[in-house]
Amino acid sequence: MQSYPTDSTLPNKLLIEALNRAELDYVYPHQAQPELANTRIMNDVKNGGLDVMWSMTSAELERDYQALYYPLYRGLMAMRVAIVRRDRADLFADVTSKAQLQHFRAGQGRTWADTEILRHNGIEVATAVKFFNLFYMLEGGRFDFFPRGVHEPWNEIEDFADYQLTVEPDLLLRYTAPLYFFVNKNNQQLASQLNSALESMVQDGTFERMFFADQEVQRALARGNLQNRRVIDLENPYLTEKTPLQRAELWFEPLTYQGPDDVENLNQ
Repeated sequence: MQSYPTDSTLPNKLLIEALNRAELDYVYPHQAQPELANTRIMNDVKNGGLDVMWSMTSAELERDYQALYYPLYRGLMAMRVAIVRRDRADLFADVTSKAQLQHFRAGQGRTWADTEILRHNGIEVATAVKFFNLFYMLEGGRFDFFPRGVHEPWNEIEDFADYQLTVEPDLLLRYTAPLYFFVNKNNQQLASQLNSALESMVQDGTFERMFFADQEVQRALARGNLQNRRVIDLENPYLTEKTPLQRAELWFEPLTYQGPDDVENLNQ
Protein backbone atom coordinates (compact mmCIF):
# COMPACT_ATOMS: atom_id res chain seq x y z
CA MET A 1 0.00 0.00 0.00
CA GLN A 2 1.04 3.64 -0.44
CA SER A 3 1.10 6.20 2.34
CA TYR A 4 2.28 9.69 3.25
CA PRO A 5 5.90 10.78 2.90
CA THR A 6 7.94 9.54 5.84
CA ASP A 7 8.53 12.12 8.57
CA SER A 8 8.78 12.33 12.33
CA THR A 9 5.30 13.65 13.07
CA LEU A 10 3.02 11.84 15.49
CA PRO A 11 0.41 10.88 12.81
CA ASN A 12 3.12 9.28 10.70
CA LYS A 13 4.54 7.37 13.67
CA LEU A 14 1.05 6.19 14.67
CA LEU A 15 0.37 5.11 11.11
CA ILE A 16 3.60 3.11 10.89
CA GLU A 17 2.75 1.34 14.16
CA ALA A 18 -0.77 0.57 12.92
CA LEU A 19 0.48 -0.69 9.55
CA ASN A 20 3.03 -2.92 11.25
CA ARG A 21 0.37 -4.35 13.56
CA ALA A 22 -1.88 -5.01 10.57
CA GLU A 23 1.11 -6.65 8.82
CA LEU A 24 0.73 -4.37 5.82
CA ASP A 25 3.62 -3.44 3.55
CA TYR A 26 3.83 0.22 2.61
CA VAL A 27 5.76 2.68 0.47
CA TYR A 28 5.93 6.48 0.37
CA PRO A 29 5.37 7.72 -3.19
CA HIS A 30 5.69 11.39 -2.22
CA GLN A 31 8.75 11.05 0.00
CA ALA A 32 10.66 13.69 -1.99
CA GLN A 33 7.74 16.14 -1.73
CA PRO A 34 7.17 16.80 2.00
CA GLU A 35 5.28 20.08 1.35
CA LEU A 36 2.73 18.48 -0.97
CA ALA A 37 -0.51 20.49 -1.09
CA ASN A 38 -3.55 19.05 0.72
CA THR A 39 -5.56 19.18 -2.50
CA ARG A 40 -3.04 16.88 -4.23
CA ILE A 41 -3.08 14.42 -1.34
CA MET A 42 -6.90 14.36 -1.22
CA ASN A 43 -7.11 13.78 -4.97
CA ASP A 44 -4.54 10.98 -4.76
CA VAL A 45 -6.60 9.16 -2.10
CA LYS A 46 -9.77 9.65 -4.11
CA ASN A 47 -8.27 8.29 -7.33
CA GLY A 48 -6.41 5.42 -5.66
CA GLY A 49 -2.88 6.80 -6.03
CA LEU A 50 -2.55 7.02 -2.24
CA ASP A 51 -4.15 4.81 0.39
CA VAL A 52 -4.04 6.86 3.59
CA MET A 53 -4.04 10.52 4.49
CA TRP A 54 -4.63 12.45 7.69
CA SER A 55 -6.54 15.68 8.09
CA MET A 56 -8.63 17.67 10.52
CA THR A 57 -12.11 16.29 10.02
CA SER A 58 -15.20 17.88 8.54
CA ALA A 59 -18.63 16.62 7.53
CA GLU A 60 -17.56 16.90 3.89
CA LEU A 61 -14.41 14.83 4.42
CA GLU A 62 -16.35 12.16 6.30
CA ARG A 63 -18.84 12.07 3.44
CA ASP A 64 -16.21 11.74 0.70
CA TYR A 65 -13.69 9.51 2.52
CA GLN A 66 -13.77 6.78 5.15
CA ALA A 67 -12.66 8.27 8.48
CA LEU A 68 -10.96 6.22 11.18
CA TYR A 69 -12.42 7.73 14.35
CA TYR A 70 -9.30 7.98 16.51
CA PRO A 71 -8.25 11.61 17.20
CA LEU A 72 -4.52 11.37 16.43
CA TYR A 73 -3.54 14.24 18.72
CA ARG A 74 -6.18 13.28 21.28
CA GLY A 75 -7.94 16.61 20.74
CA LEU A 76 -4.84 18.73 21.26
CA MET A 77 -5.14 20.28 17.79
CA ALA A 78 -8.43 21.86 18.82
CA MET A 79 -6.49 23.91 21.35
CA ARG A 80 -5.14 26.74 19.21
CA VAL A 81 -2.45 29.31 19.99
CA ALA A 82 -1.45 32.02 17.56
CA ILE A 83 1.74 32.79 15.70
CA VAL A 84 2.04 36.58 15.34
CA ARG A 85 4.64 39.07 14.23
CA ARG A 86 7.30 39.59 16.86
CA ASP A 87 6.60 43.35 16.97
CA ARG A 88 2.93 42.54 17.76
CA ALA A 89 3.49 39.96 20.51
CA ASP A 90 0.95 41.78 22.72
CA LEU A 91 -1.75 41.61 20.03
CA PHE A 92 -4.30 39.90 22.29
CA ALA A 93 -3.24 41.40 25.62
CA ASP A 94 -6.68 43.00 26.10
CA VAL A 95 -8.82 40.46 24.23
CA THR A 96 -11.23 38.59 26.50
CA SER A 97 -14.14 37.65 24.23
CA LYS A 98 -14.99 36.25 20.83
CA ALA A 99 -16.50 39.60 19.87
CA GLN A 100 -13.15 41.29 20.43
CA LEU A 101 -11.30 38.52 18.57
CA GLN A 102 -13.51 39.17 15.54
CA HIS A 103 -11.69 42.47 14.96
CA PHE A 104 -8.58 40.53 13.88
CA ARG A 105 -7.91 38.61 10.67
CA ALA A 106 -6.60 35.04 10.76
CA GLY A 107 -4.55 33.13 8.20
CA GLN A 108 -5.19 29.47 7.27
CA GLY A 109 -4.84 26.93 4.47
CA ARG A 110 -7.50 27.25 1.79
CA THR A 111 -8.77 23.67 2.15
CA TRP A 112 -8.34 23.30 5.92
CA ALA A 113 -11.47 22.42 7.86
CA ASP A 114 -10.70 24.96 10.60
CA THR A 115 -10.81 27.77 8.00
CA GLU A 116 -14.58 27.35 7.87
CA ILE A 117 -14.80 26.92 11.64
CA LEU A 118 -13.16 30.31 12.14
CA ARG A 119 -15.44 31.91 9.55
CA HIS A 120 -18.51 30.36 11.20
CA ASN A 121 -17.43 32.15 14.38
CA GLY A 122 -17.29 35.52 12.63
CA ILE A 123 -13.52 35.68 12.15
CA GLU A 124 -12.25 36.90 8.78
CA VAL A 125 -9.72 34.49 7.25
CA ALA A 126 -7.05 35.00 4.59
CA THR A 127 -6.05 31.76 2.86
CA ALA A 128 -3.20 30.24 0.88
CA VAL A 129 -2.89 26.94 -0.97
CA LYS A 130 0.68 26.28 0.14
CA PHE A 131 1.39 26.08 3.85
CA PHE A 132 4.74 27.87 3.80
CA ASN A 133 3.24 30.91 2.05
CA LEU A 134 1.30 31.72 5.22
CA PHE A 135 4.46 32.70 7.07
CA TYR A 136 5.59 35.42 4.70
CA MET A 137 1.97 36.57 4.35
CA LEU A 138 1.82 36.98 8.14
CA GLU A 139 5.11 38.88 8.27
CA GLY A 140 3.92 41.04 5.39
CA GLY A 141 0.76 42.06 7.24
CA ARG A 142 -1.75 40.23 5.03
CA PHE A 143 -3.40 38.98 8.22
CA ASP A 144 -2.93 39.40 11.99
CA PHE A 145 -2.53 35.93 13.46
CA PHE A 146 -1.97 32.32 12.41
CA PRO A 147 -3.84 29.91 14.74
CA ARG A 148 -1.98 26.63 15.21
CA GLY A 149 -2.50 23.52 17.29
CA VAL A 150 -0.62 23.95 20.56
CA HIS A 151 1.89 21.28 19.50
CA GLU A 152 2.77 23.02 16.23
CA PRO A 153 4.13 26.60 16.44
CA TRP A 154 7.39 25.99 18.29
CA ASN A 155 9.00 24.02 15.50
CA GLU A 156 7.44 26.23 12.86
CA ILE A 157 8.87 29.52 14.08
CA GLU A 158 12.26 27.79 14.18
CA ASP A 159 11.80 26.38 10.67
CA PHE A 160 10.84 29.85 9.40
CA ALA A 161 13.36 31.75 11.51
CA ASP A 162 14.02 34.24 8.71
CA TYR A 163 10.61 35.73 9.47
CA GLN A 164 10.21 37.86 12.60
CA LEU A 165 7.51 35.73 14.26
CA THR A 166 6.68 34.55 17.76
CA VAL A 167 3.96 32.72 19.70
CA GLU A 168 1.31 35.00 21.22
CA PRO A 169 1.28 34.40 25.02
CA ASP A 170 -2.23 35.27 26.24
CA LEU A 171 -5.06 33.43 24.41
CA LEU A 172 -6.11 29.84 23.86
CA LEU A 173 -8.80 29.25 21.24
CA ARG A 174 -10.70 26.03 21.91
CA TYR A 175 -13.00 23.92 19.78
CA THR A 176 -13.50 20.24 19.03
CA ALA A 177 -11.81 19.35 15.74
CA PRO A 178 -10.12 15.94 15.72
CA LEU A 179 -7.45 14.92 13.24
CA TYR A 180 -8.21 11.48 11.74
CA PHE A 181 -6.75 9.06 9.24
CA PHE A 182 -8.85 8.83 6.08
CA VAL A 183 -8.93 6.18 3.36
CA ASN A 184 -10.86 5.79 0.13
CA LYS A 185 -14.56 5.03 0.71
CA ASN A 186 -14.26 1.90 -1.40
CA ASN A 187 -11.32 0.50 0.55
CA GLN A 188 -13.28 -1.02 3.41
CA GLN A 189 -10.78 -3.83 3.92
CA LEU A 190 -7.98 -1.37 4.66
CA ALA A 191 -10.29 0.69 6.89
CA SER A 192 -11.16 -2.42 8.90
CA GLN A 193 -7.51 -3.49 9.23
CA LEU A 194 -6.38 -0.06 10.41
CA ASN A 195 -9.34 0.32 12.78
CA SER A 196 -8.46 -2.98 14.44
CA ALA A 197 -4.80 -1.97 14.75
CA LEU A 198 -5.62 1.46 16.20
CA GLU A 199 -8.09 -0.03 18.69
CA SER A 200 -5.44 -2.47 19.88
CA MET A 201 -3.05 0.48 20.34
CA VAL A 202 -5.66 2.23 22.51
CA GLN A 203 -6.37 -0.87 24.57
CA ASP A 204 -2.73 -1.69 25.37
CA GLY A 205 -1.80 1.95 26.08
CA THR A 206 0.46 2.41 23.04
CA PHE A 207 -1.71 5.20 21.61
CA GLU A 208 -1.41 7.26 24.80
CA ARG A 209 2.30 6.51 25.33
CA MET A 210 3.18 7.56 21.79
CA PHE A 211 1.24 10.79 22.31
CA PHE A 212 3.17 11.72 25.46
CA ALA A 213 6.47 10.60 23.94
CA ASP A 214 6.06 12.87 20.91
CA GLN A 215 8.51 15.77 20.98
CA GLU A 216 6.01 18.27 19.54
CA VAL A 217 3.47 17.34 22.22
CA GLN A 218 6.09 17.55 24.97
CA ARG A 219 7.19 20.94 23.71
CA ALA A 220 3.61 22.18 23.59
CA LEU A 221 2.94 21.09 27.16
CA ALA A 222 6.25 22.52 28.37
CA ARG A 223 6.02 25.88 26.59
CA GLY A 224 2.33 26.45 26.08
CA ASN A 225 1.55 27.81 29.57
CA LEU A 226 -1.96 26.56 28.91
CA GLN A 227 -3.29 26.84 32.42
CA ASN A 228 -2.59 30.60 32.49
CA ARG A 229 -4.08 31.51 29.12
CA ARG A 230 -7.51 33.08 28.69
CA VAL A 231 -9.77 30.59 26.89
CA ILE A 232 -12.13 31.65 24.11
CA ASP A 233 -14.46 28.84 23.08
CA LEU A 234 -15.49 28.60 19.43
CA GLU A 235 -18.27 26.52 17.89
CA ASN A 236 -17.59 23.76 15.40
CA PRO A 237 -20.86 23.18 13.55
CA TYR A 238 -19.25 20.67 11.18
CA LEU A 239 -18.78 17.76 13.58
CA THR A 240 -20.73 14.62 12.75
CA GLU A 241 -22.58 12.35 15.14
CA LYS A 242 -19.78 9.80 14.72
CA THR A 243 -17.31 11.99 16.66
CA PRO A 244 -16.26 9.71 19.58
CA LEU A 245 -16.88 12.28 22.32
CA GLN A 246 -18.10 9.56 24.67
CA ARG A 247 -14.72 7.77 24.62
CA ALA A 248 -12.78 9.69 27.25
CA GLU A 249 -9.72 7.48 26.76
CA LEU A 250 -9.23 8.94 23.26
CA TRP A 251 -8.94 12.56 24.44
CA PHE A 252 -6.50 14.63 26.46
CA GLU A 253 -7.45 17.70 28.50
CA PRO A 254 -4.40 20.00 28.44
CA LEU A 255 -5.97 22.72 30.58
CA THR A 256 -5.64 20.49 33.66
CA TYR A 257 -2.16 19.26 32.77
CA GLN A 258 0.18 19.63 35.75
CA GLY A 259 3.55 18.75 34.22
CA PRO A 260 5.71 15.63 33.73
CA ASP A 261 4.57 14.03 36.99
CA ASP A 262 0.99 14.27 35.76
CA VAL A 263 1.98 12.44 32.58
CA GLU A 264 3.58 9.66 34.60
CA ASN A 265 0.39 9.29 36.64
CA LEU A 266 -1.74 9.16 33.51
CA ASN A 267 0.42 6.41 32.07
CA GLN A 268 0.34 4.18 35.15
